[in-house]
Amino acid sequence: MNQLDVFYRAWLEYRAVTTKNRDCSSQRRNISRTDTESETLTVIRNVCDVDEDWICEIEKGLVYIEKAIKEERQFIYSNGEVLPIEKVKHISKDSVQHLAKHSNLITREQEGDDIIPDKLYSVERLNDYTVYENRFLYMLLCYLRDFVTIRYDKILEFSNKYDGSLTLNKTVVTPSQKISYSIELHEERNNDKYLRDHNEAKDIIDRMDLILKSVIALLATPLMEEQAKVAMLKPPITKTNVLKMDNNFKAAVALYEYVVSYDKEGYTVEPRNTDISPFGDDIGDEIADVCSLISFLTYEHGLDIEGVLKSEYELEQIRRKEQEIAQKAEQLKALRRKLDNSEMSSEEYILALEKQIKLINSHMTSVDSLCRDIAELKASEKMLKETVEQREQDIVALNEEMAARELKYFEDIERLKSEHIQQINEMSARHEQEKLELTQKHEEEKQELIAKNNERIAAMQSRMDAQKEMANEQISAIQAKLNESEAQNEALGAEKKELADNNLSLEARIKALRIEQGLVASDEDYTDKQGFDELEKQLEAFVAFYESQWGEAKKKIRKKLLSYDKLKGEKKRKG
Repeated sequence: MNQLDVFYRAWLEYRAVTTKNRDCSSQRRNISRTDTESETLTVIRNVCDVDEDWICEIEKGLVYIEKAIKEERQFIYSNGEVLPIEKVKHISKDSVQHLAKHSNLITREQEGDDIIPDKLYSVERLNDYTVYENRFLYMLLCYLRDFVTIRYDKILEFSNKYDGSLTLNKTVVTPSQKISYSIELHEERNNDKYLRDHNEAKDIIDRMDLILKSVIALLATPLMEEQAKVAMLKPPITKTNVLKMDNNFKAAVALYEYVVSYDKEGYTVEPRNTDISPFGDDIGDEIADVCSLISFLTYEHGLDIEGVLKSEYELEQIRRKEQEIAQKAEQLKALRRKLDNSEMSSEEYILALEKQIKLINSHMTSVDSLCRDIAELKASEKMLKETVEQREQDIVALNEEMAARELKYFEDIERLKSEHIQQINEMSARHEQEKLELTQKHEEEKQELIAKNNERIAAMQSRMDAQKEMANEQISAIQAKLNESEAQNEALGAEKKELADNNLSLEARIKALRIEQGLVASDEDYTDKQGFDELEKQLEAFVAFYESQWGEAKKKIRKKLLSYDKLKGEKKRKG
């Protein structure tokens, strides 16, 4: 029995009792007919209209996906390596062929016809199920799982959601009572069981649930679990021959293209409101009964009369039992008269008599139980009174003890306070004395440290002066060496430049001689940038050489001319 059934059954029993009572009926009538304009009950439900096209496409495609998974496509590859002979587990044809090509693996002399190499080629053939097509199926199933889950969760969220609110504001005045009610109720229920069982789209939702379970079951197959261990494919996909030619994989590709191109939500949601204002007679009467119940509970617990009401309830139950027994006794008398008048059989009379005896026994049991409960209540009441009296005495004694303790506490506080002040004064005096001694000691140590530091500073200053003088001498020597090196570098630079110029001049003279002798090859070309730059440098060097030589030649010519003029003058004088 769910919660709705429990509440409804209890509500019917409650209403059956209150409806028969005239006072309760009068109070309900006063509440339900007052301030009806403030009564509002609103319920919002969502109606989901799901498109069936994408559901049909996925249902149709899952059949082919399941067949494609059952194909269990795989790739067999060989993994071979040369191992010591003691580690080889089995020998294949490839091992013999490899040994025939690599006889160097046989390093020991063989005895008999058997050949035992030191190492041997071992081949291990492995099945690889992580081929491209299987990885595509795993990616497609993951896409379908997410595609369906998103829409399935949203449709359930909208279609199974209950949103209800109740507003009530009343003031009821009678000659003996004034009650003011102000109720604001707002409730939201997600995934409500009643709405889930009475949903207009329940059939389509069940189909979506079946699709989602099928996809999850396919993902749990050993082949798909093997694909989950490797990296998932990423779009775009490559249409291999298998994806294009195999019917199962071709249908899976078509479903993939449909899913990735689907850009709609796949459903529509329409809110449906139910507004009731004011309440009708039936709803108003029931809501008024709830208000009366709230009023009773406030009165009961506010005055703490639950025990009194329980006792009166049990006494009323006894009265009703006695009244029922009396009615049964009257019925038995009537039956007895019928028996005497032969209007009924003795068996019927005995049966009715047994029922009356059972009723009396049940009543007596209830009475005995009630009497025991009353006796226990009285004993509990007496014990409670004794406990209260004892507690009152304990409280008085405790108050006296607390007063004595409080007095002693204040005395102890004053004593501790005076002792604490005395200790503080003594500690202050000791602290001042220790502070003075420490100050004197610190001053002496300070003067001693200053003297030692001055000595150290003087010694360090003398060492630094000596090191500075030595460093200056070293710097002077290094500077002299640097000056000498610079002079040598300048002489070397001039000599290097002179040699370079002579070299260029010689190359120019060689080229001139080669041209004069007609030795220049026809394929030599100096028109490019590098060749022409080289010719310019050689020309500059040759011009410089020419000018220097021309200067020397002019000096020699002048010298010869001077010597000739002098000789000519002497001849004239002699003649």
